[in-house]
Parts: sequence; C-alpha cells; structure tokens
Amino acid sequence: MDKDAQSGAAATPIEKLKQESHDLKERIEELRRKTDMPLNSSLGDPAIDAANADGHNDLPEDEED
Repeated sequence: MDKDAQSGAAATPIEKLKQESHDLKERIEELRRKTDMPLNSSLGDPAIDAANADGHNDLPEDEED
C-alpha cells in the first residue's frame, strides 16, 4: 500500500470521531438550553419578594393536609 491509501484509511476514523464529537456537543447544548432559566427570573428577586411580603399571593392552607 502507498502512503495515500494508508492516510485515507486512517483519516476516516478520525473524521468519524470528529463528527460524533460535534453531534454530542450539539446535543449537550440543546439539553442545556432546555433547562436554563432566564437571567431575569423573578425567583429570588428582592423587589418581587418585598412586593409579596404582605402575603396577598399566598394560597390558603388546606385543613385536610
């Protein structure tokens, strides 16, 4: 075999691994986007907490629980 045939055979697994790596990175990024919360979330926002401090948004407690 000449060097071109050997390098072509060796390049195929490397290219395959590169493609699989790229696909995996895309999948990971897609899953991260699904679980990301917006940066401007009202969760833990001091202004929202202060506005709700009087309890007007609280649910009544069930006596059956």
